[in-house]
Amino acid sequence: MKKKMLVYAFVPAMLGVGLFTVNIASAHGWFSGFGTLSADEIASRQQERFQHEADILGISVDEVKNAWAQGKSLWELAEEKGITQEQIQQRMKDAFTQQMKTHMQTLVDQGVITQAQADARLQFMQNNAQNGKRMMGMGMRFHRELGF
Repeated sequence: MKKKMLVYAFVPAMLGVGLFTVNIASAHGWFSGFGTLSADEIASRQQERFQHEADILGISVDEVKNAWAQGKSLWELAEEKGITQEQIQQRMKDAFTQQMKTHMQTLVDQGVITQAQADARLQFMQNNAQNGKRMMGMGMRFHRELGF
């Protein structure tokens, strides 16, 4: 049961972090073209995954790769390293927050939004995270309302 809860906590966080990673969306679009990734794109994405897991667990990328090669799950590796579910959740939350700050700063630096808008958006996201609400962009909300 504890592993199941951990998986349910981890998957949305990983997706959230992944959504804001610059290299996640391919030139083919977000939901199309995954079968047509180049060898470089596949390698890059896997390396990013290894790095992200290493960062979350506070271990080396080689340790993550070795565990992956042995068929160990992230949860098994965390358990071996004595890392608790709460520690993983906090680390993931911290990583997501940092990534969002970087994302917002890029938008400010590029003149897409103002600093005040970035600050307001970050505050909105932090409030929703504290209240346990799922965040959904306007595009996703629009598609949901139309039944897509």
